[in-house]
Amino acid sequence: MAQHSHAGHRSRMKNRFLKTGLDSFEPHEALELLLFYAIPKRDTNKIAHDLIENFGSIAGVLNAPYELLIQVNGIGEHAAILLKQLPQIFRLYSEDMAKHGETMDTPDKWKEFLRAKFIGRTNEALFVAGIDDFARFVACELVSQGGRKTVSISCDSIIRFAMRWNVDRLVLAHNHPNGVATPSIQDKIKTQEIVSALKVLNMTLVDHFVFGKNGEAISMREYGILI
Repeated sequence: MAQHSHAGHRSRMKNRFLKTGLDSFEPHEALELLLFYAIPKRDTNKIAHDLIENFGSIAGVLNAPYELLIQVNGIGEHAAILLKQLPQIFRLYSEDMAKHGETMDTPDKWKEFLRAKFIGRTNEALFVAGIDDFARFVACELVSQGGRKTVSISCDSIIRFAMRWNVDRLVLAHNHPNGVATPSIQDKIKTQEIVSALKVLNMTLVDHFVFGKNGEAISMREYGILI
């Protein structure tokens, strides 16, 4: 009888999601539903409550280190890996929404597009993107991964990207996963070095964006560093 009741509860939760989406779900209920697919035979309601209690919110749960997740009673390897996948799945989804050829002619458009690149990243990373002469998006690649407080910004890797995609108008973006979006002194110095190196090759650095730990972003051109 208990097994039948448990199965019935899961069925009702799934049907509720199909009818209303997650809008009618409390945060712990959304986690409870998700955990159905990694924990097939246990009551995931209590586990979901414990996750929220331990990490404060859904964002806290998804950003928690794997090593801490598996310390929560009921969370094993499969469930922890599922939870750790989600931010990166969100990032891939958001990236796919940006279609080749879309006009990228304002800082706000770039911020919206690039913000997704840093979802779930706990270390600094550098992306370079290229646009054509009409500001249409051509490509974007991860060119460097660093540590929690620094990332290498190599002129050579940026130029190789430009030549590979045959673009001469470039946009950079990197993150401060443990801080604010304000460019550091080193960020400013390196950006000016890149501007000078690209100018020799008749290439232009259109902008350089810095993203903070909460997703806020600063455009160096708007900030007055790029003129």
